[in-house]
Amino acid sequence: MAVVNDVKPRRPRRSKADIEEAIQKAATAQIKKKGFSLALVTDIVKRAKIEPIVFYNRYKNLDEFYDGFVKQYDYWLSDLIRSNAADPSTEEGLASLLEALFEKLLSDKIMTELLRWEITEGNHITERTARLRELHSMELINHFNDMFRDGDIDMVATSTLIVAGLYYMVLHKDRSTFGGIDINSPEGRGRIHAACRSVSSLFFRRNECDSRIDRIAERMRAEGIDEESIARCINAG
Repeated sequence: MAVVNDVKPRRPRRSKADIEEAIQKAATAQIKKKGFSLALVTDIVKRAKIEPIVFYNRYKNLDEFYDGFVKQYDYWLSDLIRSNAADPSTEEGLASLLEALFEKLLSDKIMTELLRWEITEGNHITERTARLRELHSMELINHFNDMFRDGDIDMVATSTLIVAGLYYMVLHKDRSTFGGIDINSPEGRGRIHAACRSVSSLFFRRNECDSRIDRIAERMRAEGIDEESIARCINAG
């Protein structure tokens, strides 16, 4: 008579590093599928093929896990700025930076889910990540403030609107087109890339024009021409 063996095969023993890697990969997959707000520990441990107690031996709760998990995205914006080959203080560089930001948001599902989480839920994690992103962008913002301070375009406010628009279009892309543009299509993405280049050109050419007008006005003053005449000539131009 055959003997039935009811003993379940044991899972291969994994190191602490292997288990942590499995948790990270499982969390990444689950967040991509459901977002931060709807991902559950039960789903993560099932994907990671571990018992819940193994997760809770490492983390008090899901919030504590998320607190560490999202720190890998603390410097994503400053890293993007540094990795951009072109100087962002040039027309080509600013266009390249805006285009790189757009492509990064399209390709990095976790980053877009983090942005979505920040918008929909306020907690110590989302508040920290939002503040850090703002802090890391301030150096570039201050640089642009100095560059364009004498122009008649508020470059920082305008570029902020553009970046916010990129955020929204990417977060909205699976719901509907926006302005008739489908950024899931090559044609739609191409239009956004072209718009980034156009906006950068507008900033720098307008700033160059303002600087040229200022130089002309200074030369006219040096020749003794009165302010009213200078203003009339410049406004006529």
